[in-house]
Amino acid sequence: MKRIVCVTALAALMGSAAPVWATNGYQLTGVGQMQKSMGGAVTAAPMDTMTAISNPAGMARVGQRADFSMEAFMPVRSVDFAALNAPGTLNTSTEGGSELYGIPSVGWVANAFGRDNYYFGGGMFATSGMGVDYEQITLQSAASSGLPNDITFNGYSSIAFWKMAPTLAWNQNDSTSIGLSLNVDYQSLTFREKLGQVPFWDAPPGPSTITQRDVNFDLGRPTSQLGVGFTVGVLRDIGDTVTVGFNYASKQEFGDGEFRVGAGDLAIFNGAVGLPGVYKLGVDYPQQAAVGVAVKPSNRVLVDLDVKWINWSATHDQVSLKGPANSFDTNGDGIGDASATQLAFGWDNQVIYALGVQFVATEDLKLRAGFNYGKSPIGREDVMNNLIFPAIAEKHLMIGADYQLGEHWGIGGTFMKAFKNSVTGVGDVPAGFQFGTPFMADSNMKISLEETSLGLLLDYKF
Repeated sequence: MKRIVCVTALAALMGSAAPVWATNGYQLTGVGQMQKSMGGAVTAAPMDTMTAISNPAGMARVGQRADFSMEAFMPVRSVDFAALNAPGTLNTSTEGGSELYGIPSVGWVANAFGRDNYYFGGGMFATSGMGVDYEQITLQSAASSGLPNDITFNGYSSIAFWKMAPTLAWNQNDSTSIGLSLNVDYQSLTFREKLGQVPFWDAPPGPSTITQRDVNFDLGRPTSQLGVGFTVGVLRDIGDTVTVGFNYASKQEFGDGEFRVGAGDLAIFNGAVGLPGVYKLGVDYPQQAAVGVAVKPSNRVLVDLDVKWINWSATHDQVSLKGPANSFDTNGDGIGDASATQLAFGWDNQVIYALGVQFVATEDLKLRAGFNYGKSPIGREDVMNNLIFPAIAEKHLMIGADYQLGEHWGIGGTFMKAFKNSVTGVGDVPAGFQFGTPFMADSNMKISLEETSLGLLLDYKF
């Protein structure tokens, strides 16, 4: 059994380095298939060792066990520029990136310190990620615009995130459990976005003074960072039928990602003047908190309602980008005068509502269903800044089951559907683009995302 745990943990570590899409922003609605089948509503109803992420106090209540989960994640994301063209003149939209990602997770827990009320465990979990890979498309053709060159777009993004969470939990008494996790995180970042041959008018504006330039944001060489944080959780029974849970995860602090950038790889975007050198991007992972209430109206039925808050605005509203001396122009004269800028991603905080129901059909078979809703952290006023980050899924429906194969082994699976959501840009064009370019204050660009996933789980009870 120890060998199985080690091999599966290594596979999870290797597999989770691939970019995946997630659903509350770019965070998974639930880690592992039991959590996913409950819609992520497990703060007050721990079911397996993935509770090290959702509420570490639950590690004192799930028994001595090991859990293995693999999810086939199938997102469809797209960007559409139809508003910039006459109807039918161009293929204005593109869907980008792999249609299949694997999301692994593995965890274990057992008694600690030779005492029945203390437990130690943890695991390695893919908890977040995102990515698109859009082909180049033409926004406006030279023939239709009267310009020498076509105006084009292409984009690529990849964020991979996994977490190792060694966890200590204990039952303080018959009704209260407490848990603490140390979070050791890994993050890999890659971004490329290019608006090719954008026309700019020199003052005074006029057709004879148009110059077409590439607006380029190319941090295309993958970089990796380690991060650290912590998670605390509490479970409290109120009588025999109600349990209340609380979880708080600190901001996960990362060092800056360092990118070796060539001449022209960062140009015009946010005032970049195209200097080569080392650029540093600071992206942390947000703090969050959740409360949950689980009710057991009978021995066969469990209902859990969770409310979660994710502080995206603290980490993804303004993101710092630092470069060589005088690599950014701040006054519009085309000459670099600053070594840093702020990327205005504009993400808002999320409040997420999750409802999960479990029904014990037989002694060995449990059925589950869940619903998860969180308003997109990206509003219509920030679409242009998030063309390669369409993390806008809102409504998710899940169903799942698990079956015990005798005393030790269990199997199960989950199906999840995140319904298609689209956001169209209004008031999202930066001021510097509203003069002398095809873009007005409203881009009317549309980003879309929908997701489907199938997952399998395997557990072993000691």
